[in-house]
Amino acid sequence: MKLLISFIILLGLSSCSCSKEEKTYSASDMWKLAQKSEPNIELVPIPAGMEHKRVLCQNYGPGCVEGSGKRIKVKRVELITIQFETVEAARAEAQRLNQYHFANWLFDEVTEEPVLKYFVKKVFNAVNPNESSPQSEPPSASKE
Repeated sequence: MKLLISFIILLGLSSCSCSKEEKTYSASDMWKLAQKSEPNIELVPIPAGMEHKRVLCQNYGPGCVEGSGKRIKVKRVELITIQFETVEAARAEAQRLNQYHFANWLFDEVTEEPVLKYFVKKVFNAVNPNESSPQSEPPSASKE
């Protein structure tokens, strides 16, 4: 009987993952978090003839999610956001570019814009891997 109990406990322990999986966020999760804090944010449309303003994965590192790049206007300043497949890929790209990330999202062209820096830190607890230690827990997102 002791052998059977030991076997069941061992089986249960071996099925548990020892690595902590980091949470990823969808575009709609991110939009909800942003609007909760800043209701006047808006997506910036890219008009015909201005294709150079598009946010493309070819300009970013591995793990970039095609078609996820957006320009968002925050207090009259444009914020570039782009989704990555994993938290690690977003963190690595943020470190390479000396920019900010939250979970699996990169915020580009933030470091020289105080308004954007304040926004991404306040709303997402975003961090620049070149400036600080790993990020704290994210703000609560309502999953509606």
